[in-house]
Amino acid sequence: MDRYDRQMRVAEIGHSGQQKIKASRILIVGVGAIGSHVADTLVRMGVEDIVLIDRDFVELTNLQRQTLFTEEDVAERLPKAVAAKIHLKKINHHVAITAVVDELTEAWLTAQLTQNQRTFIFDCTDNFAVRRLINQVCLLHHIPWIFASCAGNFANVLPIVPGETACLTCLIGELPQVNEASCELIGVNGALLPMLAGIVTALFVRMIVDQTFKAGNYYQLDAWHLSTTRFQVPKRTHCSTCGDGAKPQTAMFSDQPIVLCGRETVQFRLPDRQAADFQLLQQRLTAEKRPFRQNPYLISFHYDDLTFSVFQNGRVLLHGTSDLHQAKKAYHYFFE
Repeated sequence: MDRYDRQMRVAEIGHSGQQKIKASRILIVGVGAIGSHVADTLVRMGVEDIVLIDRDFVELTNLQRQTLFTEEDVAERLPKAVAAKIHLKKINHHVAITAVVDELTEAWLTAQLTQNQRTFIFDCTDNFAVRRLINQVCLLHHIPWIFASCAGNFANVLPIVPGETACLTCLIGELPQVNEASCELIGVNGALLPMLAGIVTALFVRMIVDQTFKAGNYYQLDAWHLSTTRFQVPKRTHCSTCGDGAKPQTAMFSDQPIVLCGRETVQFRLPDRQAADFQLLQQRLTAEKRPFRQNPYLISFHYDDLTFSVFQNGRVLLHGTSDLHQAKKAYHYFFE
Protein backbone atom coordinates (compact mmCIF):
# COMPACT_ATOMS: atom_id res chain seq x y z
CA MET A 1 0.00 0.00 0.00
CA ASP A 2 1.24 3.48 -0.85
CA ARG A 3 2.49 5.27 2.28
CA TYR A 4 0.34 8.28 1.33
CA ASP A 5 -2.82 6.23 0.79
CA ARG A 6 -4.76 7.82 3.66
CA GLN A 7 -3.81 11.28 2.48
CA MET A 8 -4.85 10.64 -1.12
CA ARG A 9 -8.21 9.34 0.10
CA VAL A 10 -8.99 12.93 1.13
CA ALA A 11 -11.20 14.05 -1.74
CA GLU A 12 -9.73 17.55 -1.89
CA ILE A 13 -6.20 16.15 -2.28
CA GLY A 14 -6.44 12.94 -4.25
CA HIS A 15 -3.70 11.59 -6.49
CA SER A 16 -3.21 14.84 -8.40
CA GLY A 17 -2.88 16.84 -5.19
CA GLN A 18 -0.36 14.36 -3.83
CA GLN A 19 1.74 14.80 -6.97
CA LYS A 20 1.76 18.57 -6.40
CA ILE A 21 2.85 18.05 -2.80
CA LYS A 22 5.61 15.68 -3.93
CA ALA A 23 6.86 18.09 -6.61
CA SER A 24 7.16 21.09 -4.30
CA ARG A 25 10.71 22.36 -3.72
CA ILE A 26 10.61 23.74 -0.20
CA LEU A 27 12.90 26.08 1.74
CA ILE A 28 12.44 26.26 5.51
CA VAL A 29 14.18 29.24 7.11
CA GLY A 30 14.76 28.43 10.78
CA VAL A 31 14.62 24.89 12.16
CA GLY A 32 13.63 25.69 15.73
CA ALA A 33 10.25 25.51 17.41
CA ILE A 34 8.17 26.21 14.31
CA GLY A 35 10.52 24.91 11.63
CA SER A 36 11.14 21.52 13.22
CA HIS A 37 7.41 20.82 13.46
CA VAL A 38 6.74 22.06 9.91
CA ALA A 39 9.62 20.00 8.47
CA ASP A 40 8.38 16.88 10.27
CA THR A 41 4.86 17.32 8.89
CA LEU A 42 6.00 18.05 5.33
CA VAL A 43 8.29 15.02 5.21
CA ARG A 44 5.48 12.79 6.42
CA MET A 45 3.08 14.32 3.88
CA GLY A 46 5.37 13.50 0.98
CA VAL A 47 7.33 16.63 0.04
CA GLU A 48 10.48 15.19 -1.49
CA ASP A 49 12.85 18.17 -1.81
CA ILE A 50 13.59 20.36 1.23
CA VAL A 51 16.36 22.78 2.13
CA LEU A 52 16.80 23.61 5.82
CA ILE A 53 18.80 26.66 6.90
CA ASP A 54 19.51 27.52 10.54
CA ARG A 55 22.49 29.14 12.24
CA ASP A 56 22.19 27.62 15.74
CA PHE A 57 22.88 24.32 17.48
CA VAL A 58 20.58 22.22 19.66
CA GLU A 59 20.42 23.27 23.31
CA LEU A 60 18.70 21.67 26.29
CA THR A 61 16.03 24.38 26.50
CA ASN A 62 14.99 23.56 22.92
CA LEU A 63 13.72 20.08 23.82
CA GLN A 64 10.60 21.45 25.56
CA ARG A 65 9.07 22.39 22.20
CA GLN A 66 11.33 21.24 19.33
CA THR A 67 10.22 17.63 19.05
CA LEU A 68 12.62 16.52 16.30
CA PHE A 69 15.61 16.82 18.61
CA THR A 70 16.96 14.61 21.40
CA GLU A 71 19.27 14.80 24.40
CA GLU A 72 21.93 13.12 22.25
CA ASP A 73 21.77 16.07 19.83
CA VAL A 74 22.32 18.40 22.80
CA ALA A 75 25.30 16.38 24.05
CA GLU A 76 26.88 16.42 20.59
CA ARG A 77 26.02 20.13 20.10
CA LEU A 78 24.73 19.37 16.63
CA PRO A 79 23.52 22.27 14.48
CA LYS A 80 19.75 22.23 14.24
CA ALA A 81 19.70 21.89 10.47
CA VAL A 82 22.05 18.88 10.61
CA ALA A 83 20.22 17.17 13.47
CA ALA A 84 16.88 17.75 11.75
CA LYS A 85 18.15 16.20 8.52
CA ILE A 86 19.37 13.10 10.36
CA HIS A 87 16.01 12.52 12.06
CA LEU A 88 13.90 13.43 9.03
CA LYS A 89 15.76 10.95 6.81
CA LYS A 90 14.84 8.23 9.32
CA ILE A 91 11.19 9.19 8.91
CA ASN A 92 11.20 9.26 5.10
CA HIS A 93 14.37 8.24 3.28
CA HIS A 94 12.92 9.24 -0.11
CA VAL A 95 13.18 12.93 0.72
CA ALA A 96 16.17 14.91 -0.57
CA ILE A 97 17.19 17.15 2.34
CA THR A 98 19.92 19.77 2.30
CA ALA A 99 21.11 21.15 5.65
CA VAL A 100 22.74 24.58 5.68
CA VAL A 101 24.41 25.83 8.89
CA ASP A 102 24.53 29.57 8.30
CA GLU A 103 22.67 32.84 8.43
CA LEU A 104 20.31 33.75 5.62
CA THR A 105 21.73 36.30 3.17
CA GLU A 106 20.17 38.03 0.20
CA ALA A 107 22.64 36.47 -2.25
CA TRP A 108 22.09 32.94 -0.94
CA LEU A 109 18.30 33.29 -0.88
CA THR A 110 18.24 34.73 -4.40
CA ALA A 111 20.31 31.80 -5.65
CA GLN A 112 17.92 29.34 -4.03
CA LEU A 113 14.98 30.89 -5.86
CA THR A 114 16.64 31.43 -9.24
CA GLN A 115 19.25 28.68 -9.61
CA ASN A 116 17.84 25.95 -7.36
CA GLN A 117 14.23 26.81 -8.18
CA ARG A 118 12.70 26.72 -4.73
CA THR A 119 8.92 27.01 -5.18
CA PHE A 120 7.74 27.78 -1.64
CA ILE A 121 9.27 29.28 1.51
CA PHE A 122 8.32 28.83 5.15
CA ASP A 123 9.45 31.62 7.48
CA CYS A 124 10.08 29.85 10.80
CA THR A 125 12.48 32.40 12.28
CA ASP A 126 12.28 34.75 15.26
CA ASN A 127 13.98 37.63 13.47
CA PHE A 128 12.18 40.46 11.71
CA ALA A 129 15.24 41.52 9.71
CA VAL A 130 15.31 38.05 8.14
CA ARG A 131 11.55 38.13 7.59
CA ARG A 132 11.81 41.45 5.78
CA LEU A 133 14.55 39.98 3.61
CA ILE A 134 12.32 37.02 2.71
CA ASN A 135 9.45 39.39 2.01
CA GLN A 136 11.56 41.51 -0.35
CA VAL A 137 13.26 38.69 -2.27
CA CYS A 138 10.06 36.63 -2.65
CA LEU A 139 8.31 39.71 -4.01
CA LEU A 140 11.03 40.23 -6.60
CA HIS A 141 10.87 36.61 -7.76
CA HIS A 142 7.12 35.98 -7.26
CA ILE A 143 7.58 33.11 -4.82
CA PRO A 144 4.75 32.33 -2.35
CA TRP A 145 5.67 32.05 1.31
CA ILE A 146 4.13 31.87 4.79
CA PHE A 147 5.02 34.14 7.70
CA ALA A 148 4.64 32.44 11.09
CA SER A 149 5.56 33.53 14.61
CA CYS A 150 4.73 32.50 18.16
CA ALA A 151 5.27 33.54 21.78
CA GLY A 152 3.49 32.78 25.02
CA ASN A 153 0.10 31.32 24.10
CA PHE A 154 -0.24 33.12 20.77
CA ALA A 155 0.78 32.36 17.21
CA ASN A 156 0.45 34.44 14.05
CA VAL A 157 0.26 33.28 10.44
CA LEU A 158 0.01 35.12 7.13
CA PRO A 159 0.21 33.32 3.77
CA ILE A 160 1.63 35.65 1.12
CA VAL A 161 1.40 35.42 -2.66
CA PRO A 162 3.44 38.27 -4.19
CA GLY A 163 1.40 40.37 -6.58
CA GLU A 164 -1.90 39.00 -5.28
CA THR A 165 -2.01 39.45 -1.51
CA ALA A 166 -0.77 41.89 1.08
CA CYS A 167 2.91 41.51 1.93
CA LEU A 168 4.52 41.44 5.37
CA THR A 169 5.04 45.21 5.36
CA CYS A 170 1.33 45.71 4.65
CA LEU A 171 0.66 43.80 7.88
CA ILE A 172 3.24 45.17 10.31
CA GLY A 173 4.36 48.44 8.76
CA GLU A 174 7.94 49.64 8.76
CA LEU A 175 8.76 48.58 12.32
CA PRO A 176 8.10 45.21 13.98
CA GLN A 177 5.17 45.30 16.34
CA VAL A 178 6.62 42.67 18.69
CA ASN A 179 10.11 42.10 20.07
CA GLU A 180 12.25 39.96 17.78
CA ALA A 181 13.19 37.66 20.68
CA SER A 182 9.80 37.57 22.38
CA CYS A 183 9.84 33.76 22.59
CA GLU A 184 13.00 33.95 24.69
CA LEU A 185 11.62 36.78 26.82
CA ILE A 186 8.13 35.50 27.63
CA GLY A 187 8.44 31.82 26.74
CA VAL A 188 6.16 29.68 24.61
CA ASN A 189 3.49 27.12 25.41
CA GLY A 190 4.71 23.80 23.96
CA ALA A 191 1.15 22.81 23.04
CA LEU A 192 0.97 25.80 20.71
CA LEU A 193 3.60 24.53 18.26
CA PRO A 194 1.79 21.51 16.76
CA MET A 195 -1.33 23.67 16.44
CA LEU A 196 0.65 26.31 14.58
CA ALA A 197 2.44 23.78 12.35
CA GLY A 198 -0.92 22.24 11.47
CA ILE A 199 -2.31 25.61 10.35
CA VAL A 200 0.84 26.47 8.40
CA THR A 201 1.03 23.18 6.52
CA ALA A 202 -2.72 23.12 5.91
CA LEU A 203 -2.41 26.55 4.28
CA PHE A 204 0.50 25.32 2.19
CA VAL A 205 -1.56 22.39 0.89
CA ARG A 206 -4.50 24.65 0.05
CA MET A 207 -2.24 27.11 -1.74
CA ILE A 208 -0.67 24.52 -4.04
CA VAL A 209 -3.56 22.07 -4.48
CA ASP A 210 -6.71 24.20 -4.54
CA GLN A 211 -6.76 26.67 -7.42
CA THR A 212 -9.86 28.36 -6.01
CA PHE A 213 -8.20 29.17 -2.67
CA LYS A 214 -7.52 32.85 -2.10
CA ALA A 215 -4.74 33.65 0.35
CA GLY A 216 -4.59 36.96 2.21
CA ASN A 217 -6.15 36.18 5.57
CA TYR A 218 -4.18 36.72 8.78
CA TYR A 219 -4.65 34.04 11.45
CA GLN A 220 -3.99 34.29 15.19
CA LEU A 221 -4.12 31.23 17.43
CA ASP A 222 -4.67 31.24 21.19
CA ALA A 223 -3.53 27.97 22.77
CA TRP A 224 -4.87 28.93 26.20
CA HIS A 225 -8.46 29.74 25.26
CA LEU A 226 -8.38 27.36 22.28
CA SER A 227 -9.56 30.03 19.88
CA THR A 228 -8.62 31.36 16.46
CA THR A 229 -9.07 34.78 14.90
CA ARG A 230 -9.04 35.47 11.19
CA PHE A 231 -9.28 38.67 9.20
CA GLN A 232 -8.41 39.93 5.75
CA VAL A 233 -5.22 41.99 5.40
CA PRO A 234 -5.69 44.65 2.72
CA LYS A 235 -2.95 45.21 0.17
CA ARG A 236 -1.78 48.78 0.84
CA THR A 237 -1.48 50.93 -2.26
CA HIS A 238 1.37 52.96 -0.78
CA CYS A 239 3.20 50.05 0.89
CA SER A 240 6.94 50.77 0.80
CA THR A 241 7.63 47.16 -0.24
CA CYS A 242 4.85 46.07 -2.60
CA GLY A 243 2.90 49.29 -3.26
CA ASP A 244 2.80 51.50 -6.30
CA GLY A 245 6.22 53.00 -6.98
CA ALA A 246 7.98 50.88 -4.34
CA LYS A 247 11.62 50.20 -5.13
CA PRO A 248 13.57 47.06 -4.16
CA GLN A 249 15.79 47.59 -1.15
CA THR A 250 18.97 45.72 -0.33
CA ALA A 251 18.82 44.10 3.09
CA MET A 252 21.76 45.10 5.27
CA PHE A 253 23.07 42.94 8.11
CA SER A 254 25.78 44.28 10.38
CA ASP A 255 28.94 42.32 11.16
CA GLN A 256 29.43 44.32 14.36
CA PRO A 257 29.23 42.50 17.73
CA ILE A 258 25.64 42.33 18.96
CA VAL A 259 23.96 41.19 22.15
CA LEU A 260 21.39 38.48 21.45
CA CYS A 261 18.32 39.63 23.31
CA GLY A 262 17.28 37.47 26.25
CA ARG A 263 20.16 35.01 25.89
CA GLU A 264 23.11 36.47 27.85
CA THR A 265 25.07 35.92 24.65
CA VAL A 266 27.14 38.16 22.39
CA GLN A 267 27.61 37.35 18.71
CA PHE A 268 30.76 38.13 16.70
CA ARG A 269 31.75 37.56 13.08
CA LEU A 270 35.34 36.90 12.03
CA PRO A 271 36.67 39.73 9.83
CA ASP A 272 35.52 39.73 6.20
CA ARG A 273 33.20 36.83 7.04
CA GLN A 274 36.10 34.42 6.76
CA ALA A 275 35.68 30.81 7.86
CA ALA A 276 37.12 29.69 11.19
CA ASP A 277 40.44 27.83 11.05
CA PHE A 278 39.56 24.88 13.26
CA GLN A 279 43.04 23.36 13.05
CA LEU A 280 44.73 26.55 14.23
CA LEU A 281 42.19 26.97 17.03
CA GLN A 282 42.67 23.36 18.15
CA GLN A 283 46.43 23.91 18.33
CA ARG A 284 45.93 27.06 20.41
CA LEU A 285 43.54 25.37 22.83
CA THR A 286 45.77 22.30 23.15
CA ALA A 287 48.84 24.46 23.85
CA GLU A 288 46.93 26.25 26.62
CA LYS A 289 45.71 22.88 27.96
CA ARG A 290 42.18 24.17 27.57
CA PRO A 291 39.57 21.38 27.11
CA PHE A 292 37.28 21.72 24.13
CA ARG A 293 34.48 19.86 22.39
CA GLN A 294 34.23 19.61 18.63
CA ASN A 295 32.11 18.29 15.81
CA PRO A 296 32.47 19.08 12.09
CA TYR A 297 30.44 22.25 12.50
CA LEU A 298 31.62 23.98 15.67
CA ILE A 299 34.14 24.03 18.51
CA SER A 300 33.13 24.98 22.05
CA PHE A 301 35.29 25.72 25.07
CA HIS A 302 35.33 27.71 28.31
CA TYR A 303 37.28 30.86 29.03
CA ASP A 304 36.96 32.28 32.55
CA ASP A 305 33.19 32.35 33.18
CA LEU A 306 32.29 32.43 29.50
CA THR A 307 31.64 29.72 26.94
CA PHE A 308 32.75 30.07 23.32
CA SER A 309 30.89 28.47 20.42
CA VAL A 310 32.92 28.92 17.24
CA PHE A 311 31.13 27.91 14.04
CA GLN A 312 32.94 26.74 10.94
CA ASN A 313 31.45 29.65 8.96
CA GLY A 314 33.15 32.21 11.22
CA ARG A 315 30.28 33.03 13.55
CA VAL A 316 31.37 33.21 17.20
CA LEU A 317 29.03 33.18 20.19
CA LEU A 318 30.11 34.10 23.73
CA HIS A 319 27.64 32.71 26.24
CA GLY A 320 27.36 34.01 29.79
CA THR A 321 27.42 37.77 29.36
CA SER A 322 25.56 40.66 27.78
CA ASP A 323 28.43 43.07 28.53
CA LEU A 324 29.98 44.03 25.19
CA HIS A 325 33.22 45.24 26.80
CA GLN A 326 33.74 41.93 28.63
CA ALA A 327 32.81 39.95 25.52
CA LYS A 328 35.14 41.92 23.24
CA LYS A 329 38.03 41.44 25.64
CA ALA A 330 37.51 37.67 25.65
CA TYR A 331 36.97 37.52 21.88
CA HIS A 332 40.18 39.43 21.10
CA TYR A 333 42.16 37.10 23.33
CA PHE A 334 41.57 34.38 20.74
CA PHE A 335 40.83 36.28 17.55
CA GLU A 336 42.59 39.38 16.26
